[in-house]
Amino acid sequence: MPRRLFLKLLVSLGLTKFFPSISNVEAASESARSYKKLSLNVEQIITADPRTSRTLMFRSTEPIKNIFIEYKMIGDDQIFISRPAVNRYEDLFIASSTIDQLKPESVYEYRIIDGDRATDWKKLSTPGFGRFQMLIFCDSQCVDYGVWKSVADLASKNFPDAELVTVIGDITDNGQYAPGWRGWHDGAAQLLSTRIFAPVMGNHECYEPVNWLNCIPVGYLNHFVQPSNGSTKFDGCFYSFDYGAVHFIVLNTQFDELEPLMPGLEDAQSYWLRRDVANANRPWRIVLMHKDIFDYMRDTFSDVGNRLMPLFDEFGIDLVLTGHLHTYRNRGHIFEQKKSDHGPVYVMCGLAGDQRYTEKVSAAFDEVAATPKDNYLVLDADAEELRLRCFSVDGTIIDDLSIRK
Repeated sequence: MPRRLFLKLLVSLGLTKFFPSISNVEAASESARSYKKLSLNVEQIITADPRTSRTLMFRSTEPIKNIFIEYKMIGDDQIFISRPAVNRYEDLFIASSTIDQLKPESVYEYRIIDGDRATDWKKLSTPGFGRFQMLIFCDSQCVDYGVWKSVADLASKNFPDAELVTVIGDITDNGQYAPGWRGWHDGAAQLLSTRIFAPVMGNHECYEPVNWLNCIPVGYLNHFVQPSNGSTKFDGCFYSFDYGAVHFIVLNTQFDELEPLMPGLEDAQSYWLRRDVANANRPWRIVLMHKDIFDYMRDTFSDVGNRLMPLFDEFGIDLVLTGHLHTYRNRGHIFEQKKSDHGPVYVMCGLAGDQRYTEKVSAAFDEVAATPKDNYLVLDADAEELRLRCFSVDGTIIDDLSIRK
């Protein structure tokens, strides 16, 4: 049997997973076929090293059986195949596929094929070590996810070259409420069509929808496959990744919600964090975490701040981005919980949804304070400088700060 016919037969029968040496194979004959339109919102999720790998995720209310992914480097006729793993969660079939052995600083394209249907080819870019731009949102939780969509679409339009996206927790209003997740993913469709998403867990991901009691965040853990942290018990709760000149550390601050349900979370994360930072080899270290370091009701540092800020001082963290209070605050450098000319810079990132709060201002710590209607941040990063700008949805520049080595 000719090789191409053999490979085509394997794909059609879903048997490529039983042939590891040819699971990513040339399938030029498949690319020439004419397909009907397949509409899927496909999201690129961060991996530990996005220079060489990427996780693709999509969701369907119909069973996902013989769907596979074709991908190729632009300008190259060789096509590779990846078959996703499928997980059933509530009324959804959630597919994920991590493709690897990609070349850094390259542009690929991929599509999803299901029988006689296929999506359009979509772009996938791999970074190098150079300058990059990132869009940062916070607290996108909504009653009406049209609000989140308007903020996401605006940022996407205004900064088309941004490569990386994060939402710093409280992605949805309730992490176990399926319609909320559908609203969020639909709202993010344009934003994430060609960009990489790095999710951060918030406390609202840890509530159940009936009585709003604390629960294990199974919705969040099912919707996003994240880089491994080496822990079987706490996989998906915290992780890190490198992008350009930055080592990003994504922490879990839901100690109150999760420690009784997942005992040992805080200790496991602290142990992992120490090892992770010791192995970091990028010029910059940025922490993404949901709950903030400050308690404005008591005008002092929060429990999360008291627990984590000494570690950030010790580990030489450059920038800490938080959320939770739905307001924007730039505190500048804080070291040993005092204003300083060195140490981590702390920024609370505002909101990108329709749940709006008002907080007091700390005269001792807040250098820039704003309660915008909705906002987003833009990070420009290279080996010499981190520049962080905060934009209101009306176009106002709320803040513009730079950190230089």
